[in-house]
Amino acid sequence: MSKSTFALCVALLWPAMALAATTDGSEQQEAVVTLAEAAAVQPPATQTLRGVVDSVDERSDTIRVRLSPDRTEPFRVQDGLLFNAVRFGDPVAFSVQTISGFRTIVGLTKE
Repeated sequence: MSKSTFALCVALLWPAMALAATTDGSEQQEAVVTLAEAAAVQPPATQTLRGVVDSVDERSDTIRVRLSPDRTEPFRVQDGLLFNAVRFGDPVAFSVQTISGFRTIVGLTKE
């Protein structure tokens, strides 16, 4: 295994160890660049959910969805045009990603 392949493996599996595992500055910088490239390539995880619109709050850019009879959750909206597409009581299927720490609706269809 070459040094650059080893650095890539270490950077992906143990990011904190990547800096400690290198012996000189050139390898250290290579591992950091590789880690940044690896992070940029991976898209955020997307989750698909179904529920019924419980409320629409344009002021805070959120839609609250009833996911089950005893569970209602607020979600941020990535595209403000969704507020024109849904109303209270609409059954929906939607895709959610965590963006800037908030669960955000990135796609929505009425069922």
